[in-house]
Amino acid sequence: MGVDDLHFPALGRLSNGMLDVLPTADHLTLNTANGLRGGFYTGYELVDSRGRWFRVLSARKVGGVGSFGGFNLLLGQKIRVELVIEDEQREATVEEVRKLILSEFATESSWQSRDDFDLLQDRIKSSRTIGDLLKHIAQAA
Repeated sequence: MGVDDLHFPALGRLSNGMLDVLPTADHLTLNTANGLRGGFYTGYELVDSRGRWFRVLSARKVGGVGSFGGFNLLLGQKIRVELVIEDEQREATVEEVRKLILSEFATESSWQSRDDFDLLQDRIKSSRTIGDLLKHIAQAA
């Protein structure tokens, strides 16, 4: 199974618990060579806008992105990756996803520094579907 089987927007969760907002498949498959070597996708889980949980089983470099093969003196090489993904055969609930997002809001100060943070938080709290939750967070990212 691959990225084309997911419905975006989606929400990724890194092995350290941090969230990764994924408006499109391109956001999920764009990384750096150092990030891939460093295990960025190890333990990576995501929930798509249908509310299904997935896990990344493997990731491999497809090629560089941008001029000069994606190489940048400061950032290293920007790359596109191909992912093999497994359906975890479990459904997320609206409350589960809402709790993940609100926990991220509480711990990640960059969200709180937004001018529209209160409005965004209200939209997350009042969303009735996972699709709406992810749409609001993706638009804000």
